[in-house]
Amino acid sequence: MTVVLELKPETEKALQKKADAKGSALSSYVEELIQKDVDLGPTLDEILAPVRKQFDDSGMTEEELDDFLNGVREKAFRERQANGRS
Repeated sequence: MTVVLELKPETEKALQKKADAKGSALSSYVEELIQKDVDLGPTLDEILAPVRKQFDDSGMTEEELDDFLNGVREKAFRERQANGRS
């Protein structure tokens, strides 16, 4: 797809300077910026997949996990209080 942009001269100059610093052509640099803007990244399910797999592989029950996480949270809370932070 071809897109034609009308840029202010100072905007074009700033973009060209950044493209030059990266060793890129202006068009490639602008395409990269646009791609970063539209790239939504991984979904929450994709991010959590390794954690879920590790939990499944651990053999822990949900109750055991709750107890573990509550213990970790309590320990962190006590440490923050001991250090004068809330």
